Amino acid sequence: LGLLIFSVLLVMAALFTGQTAAAENGIPPIGAFFIFWFLIVWLATVEGGQGALVGLQSVPAYEIANEHTKAHKCTELAHKGDNMERFIVGRQFLVVLLVFVINMMGSASGDASVLGLPTSLTSVFLGTGLALILITINLGQLTAQVNAANCMLDFINNYFMLFSTYVSLGIEFSGLLHCVYLVQLLFAKITGTPIQSKEPPKSAAQNAFFWFRVVFSLTVLGFSFAVTLSALFQNKTTMWGSVPPAASVVIFFVLMCFVGLMEGMQIALFAVVNLPSKELAKHRVAAANCTLAFADQNLQSFLIGRQIIVTLCMFVVARITTLNIVAGAGENLWGVSDGLQNFFNTGLLGAIITTIVASLAWRIIASSFPTAFLSNPLIYIIIKLCLAIEKSGVCAAAWVLARYHKPLMGYQTDDIYLECKDKQGWEPVSKRDKDIDITTTVVKYVYSLGLLIFSVVVVMAAIFSEQTKIAENAHPIAAFFLFWFLLIWLGMIEGGQGALVGLQPIDKSKYADSHNKAHKCTTLAHKGDNMERFIVGRQFLVVLIVFVTNMCGATSGDATVLGLPTSVTSVFLGSGLAMILTTIMLGQLTAQVVAASCMLDFINNYFMLFSVYVSLGIELSGLLHCVYLVQIFFAKVTKTPIVSKEPPRSTAQKISFWTRVIFSVAVLGFSFSVTLAALFQGKTAAWSGVPVGASVAIFFILMCFVGLMEGMQIALFAVINLPEEELAKHRVAAANCKLTFSGNNFAAFLIGRQILVTLCMFLVAKITVPGEGNNIFGVSDALQVFFNTGLLGAIITTIVASLAWRIVASSFALMFMNNPLIYVIIRMCLLLEKTGICSASWLLALIQKEVINFQPDDVYIDKAELAESQEADGVENSMWDATHRSSMVMARSNLIDLQAFVDEHQDLIEDEPRLIHPMALGNVKEVMGKATRNLQILAVDLEFEIDDESS
Repeated sequence: LGLLIFSVLLVMAALFTGQTAAAENGIPPIGAFFIFWFLIVWLATVEGGQGALVGLQSVPAYEIANEHTKAHKCTELAHKGDNMERFIVGRQFLVVLLVFVINMMGSASGDASVLGLPTSLTSVFLGTGLALILITINLGQLTAQVNAANCMLDFINNYFMLFSTYVSLGIEFSGLLHCVYLVQLLFAKITGTPIQSKEPPKSAAQNAFFWFRVVFSLTVLGFSFAVTLSALFQNKTTMWGSVPPAASVVIFFVLMCFVGLMEGMQIALFAVVNLPSKELAKHRVAAANCTLAFADQNLQSFLIGRQIIVTLCMFVVARITTLNIVAGAGENLWGVSDGLQNFFNTGLLGAIITTIVASLAWRIIASSFPTAFLSNPLIYIIIKLCLAIEKSGVCAAAWVLARYHKPLMGYQTDDIYLECKDKQGWEPVSKRDKDIDITTTVVKYVYSLGLLIFSVVVVMAAIFSEQTKIAENAHPIAAFFLFWFLLIWLGMIEGGQGALVGLQPIDKSKYADSHNKAHKCTTLAHKGDNMERFIVGRQFLVVLIVFVTNMCGATSGDATVLGLPTSVTSVFLGSGLAMILTTIMLGQLTAQVVAASCMLDFINNYFMLFSVYVSLGIELSGLLHCVYLVQIFFAKVTKTPIVSKEPPRSTAQKISFWTRVIFSVAVLGFSFSVTLAALFQGKTAAWSGVPVGASVAIFFILMCFVGLMEGMQIALFAVINLPEEELAKHRVAAANCKLTFSGNNFAAFLIGRQILVTLCMFLVAKITVPGEGNNIFGVSDALQVFFNTGLLGAIITTIVASLAWRIVASSFALMFMNNPLIYVIIRMCLLLEKTGICSASWLLALIQKEVINFQPDDVYIDKAELAESQEADGVENSMWDATHRSSMVMARSNLIDLQAFVDEHQDLIEDEPRLIHPMALGNVKEVMGKATRNLQILAVDLEFEIDDESS
């Protein structure tokens, strides 16, 4: 996988620096980039598609017609008459042509130099074409073949595969390759074996047209050989310059024979597999080759190794046969026109030769004389070579990619559709999947921990070299201690909120003695409406801490530390990546993971009690009270009363409340004025190269983006209890919910969302914190220093990009979730979590629990009560087992409704049970369908027993 990633980086670097054959042919880098990846995708489609079409020949069309309409169209076309044979012929040329054009787009010149790497390294990966070969095999062939092998229906269920089928049939129909049928006819005569056909005999017109195309194909093949050999002898191809022309010709023919042997081997092995053992034993060499190929898992390993060697040889043949003549420079082959010379340079003629002479012809020979073909002693060496290459694992990344490509695309194995089995998600379905998951997890932990350590080192180096704002204006030591204090505080309030929310249903007397400080925290936070106040104040505190942390550790774009290359410091310091990773892993996720299962121990300290007081104090100050104005407005719009645990406000309390609302609106307006003035005057810490207008646009886009992610979490929990019929009326919202709550997606979404939100917070901090320049509005230096703290930007972000969106989402949950952009954001969050970039948090959480000796809450609290608390913990503490708790919430609601229904109609149930049964059964089925895992736990909790569907 590392080789593959490195190869992609090298080829893309060569492509964008104009050091590939694409640049030599006048194709701009951006055009070559899109062409290159389109060809890789197309190659993958036809490589996997052929296996799927062949494998589906035995499946009746009616079984796939309804659920896989596009796959049905593909198979209906490909399986009609002799179209399958025609498809394979045309598809073989298409594959060769794609490989040739990929080589033209991505092959680097011999002296290419990228990323400041040593010449020896670039020569191995770019000069020889190794990087391009690894990309093509892993991404364009093996990954697709692995998934198409058992997900045939889903793989070809797209119009691109249908298009590829038409293109392959069109290539065959053109007659370019018809001389291969001449070879087929010749060997049919020699062996006395009639050619099988599913179509009636050809008419006279069809015969005339067939033989016309055979003659045309022979002419094209002869012309292709003439052009290619002439260019080779004149040393006018892209063959390596140091190779003599005669050697190039010899290598060309040797490679074609070698590729032909490997193409024929596969056909011959499958042709003799059903031969009687005694018959095969008469051919000693063939028997030895078959024994080796079919031993244990050797056949699969041989096919993979063969694919690697064939593709490698194809690239070398492409390099040998692609002409390297600049049209119009007076060197045109045979003095042809510039247009014709450009056509020669495409490599099309070399592709024709390779398809016919090095592939299709050898397949026909192997199918006609399989035992004689396999009696070649060279075959044994080739099989051994293929097995050795597969064992090297050079292309093992294809298995890893296939493992995650399959669930990412939603592919299901064919038996799920054909045998009506349950659909699969991300969970492993084979031993290989489990091994890949374990290895991937270890790799994620290692590289994430490595990234974290490196990030901390470079941030500390920047602080102590006075290249951050606070280190420069105050002192590095002050910046150092402030930085770590803020990270600890951030961790405390991030984990603390989840703990306070989760402990709401727990009887406080049960931990009053064992956790007296936790008891003080919960007594304060759970009093009246204090929990809502705490969340409002805590949200501002989080944003403010992120803003000030950014000032402590963020550097200018030209910062240099530890003698690292500029490219590295630009990525980690200039972009703020090091700060973001440090904050997310050390200041947020680790604490959230620990607090999810150790709520009592986590908040059992005076620092958490202090944080609760600070959060409530922030809310009491009125800075954020305009958010209540939004709440009141949407309560009026939706005609939903605002729920409160406190008595109605007195007159004095109302005056105080509305005074703070007006104060908050004024502060918000002033904050916007200062921030926008600084943005328009270019006086913020935004990147120097970004225009003023773009900074303002980015600012508002980021606020909307953060708001969407803040609201999504609220909206998801708001729609979770809606009846399926109601949710189904809103197609986009239903799709978003289905994606989020399938498998373990919800927990992954919350982690990815946390990463994205924090990333955006840092970007907003960079944009909104005033930087160098004259004082804004000509204010005093002291006031300007206050502006520079980032407090105003934090106020805007908290109200406009967080709390307001939460209220909108809770008021109009369905409309909020019906936004198609939500689906894209969920996918982004899932993908970000899958990268494992913050996986070190789980490892650090485990270490922290062991070091501090945090105990799970069930050590102190009865498990039944804890289950109830985990349900109440819903929104903020769902990271530990979000899917479990969401199912509990749904099941509890339905069970309560069912209990009330039974109580109301008890007499009717006893007198006429058959009248009531269908209604009750419908409710029970809904419950069981949504939360089977938790049904018994919740039934006991509600003192209502359900044994089975008929109860």
